[in-house]
Amino acid sequence: MIINSKRLFNTINNIGLIGSVDDFGISRTAFSKEYFTALKELKKLMEERNLNVRVDAVGNIFGRRNGINDDLPVIMIGSHLDTVKSGGLYDGNLGIMVALECISILNENNILTNHPIEVVGFNAEEGSELGGTFGSRTALGLQSLDIPQIDEKLSIYSLNRNDILSSKINYNIHAFLELHIEQGIRLYNDNISIGIVNGIVGITRYKVTVLGSANHAGTTPMKSRRDALVSSSKLIQYIYEKAISFGDPFVATVGKLEVFPNSVNVIPGKVEFILEIRDISKDKINNYINELKQTALGIVDCDIEFNLYNDKNSILLNDKLISILENVCKIKKILI
Repeated sequence: MIINSKRLFNTINNIGLIGSVDDFGISRTAFSKEYFTALKELKKLMEERNLNVRVDAVGNIFGRRNGINDDLPVIMIGSHLDTVKSGGLYDGNLGIMVALECISILNENNILTNHPIEVVGFNAEEGSELGGTFGSRTALGLQSLDIPQIDEKLSIYSLNRNDILSSKINYNIHAFLELHIEQGIRLYNDNISIGIVNGIVGITRYKVTVLGSANHAGTTPMKSRRDALVSSSKLIQYIYEKAISFGDPFVATVGKLEVFPNSVNVIPGKVEFILEIRDISKDKINNYINELKQTALGIVDCDIEFNLYNDKNSILLNDKLISILENVCKIKKILI
């Protein structure tokens, strides 16, 4: 079976360009007008392929193709329909449109599958007031209702607790498949056309506070200063260098920083920044942060506080599915 590449790229553009802004990418953020315009169009495309379509209370969309035995667990294929601000055409959108093309090919060749198949487009995977992967977490019943200010955060999107509870799927999933663009440069640099993911890295975030002394910028001698920003810069440099020593794919990033009092003529007395650490090995993440805490006070002349506020464990993916995908990719390479 050969896909209809013209049809595939038409559907990619049909949905993907919704929310496009000249020279500024595509902004189809969660719960936005653009998102629901895309949702309506995706529903139409699913119905054209004779899928049974439903949209849950948080804006996830599912299109189901019945199997020979509908009592078997679902094979789910898809990705996220929302984008970050100024996102790209293929991010998320590619996975949904490829899933639709698979359905089209099965329909055209009158092929029935044992398992039912569902094409899914998740909402708010790229982030919301409830954090990233909101749509899929809600669908799997993993969205906590015990987080601070949960009702206020839900109300921003005209949602409530019942919407979260009602959006949990009540059937089993046999496998989940997603084709996604590479968001790094490993495959590109090595001229490899496709890669198979074997695990999802864990993400640990710390709020780091560096405490010095705020003093007058004009009268405090350089040797008498406890500049929290200077100390933070030394620590951030160490964070970067230490992460390199832990080897690929370990990464550590400081992408958000606040300076207090943030005045042009006052020596910074406090700096807060977010340290994000990612790796497939939880032990490596723990070892890194422990070494960082032990070494930090020797790097700077300020006080330092580390406060954990986000910790998501890594997960290894299914070996059987990885093996199947690997064989499919090898066969396709031979055919090409």
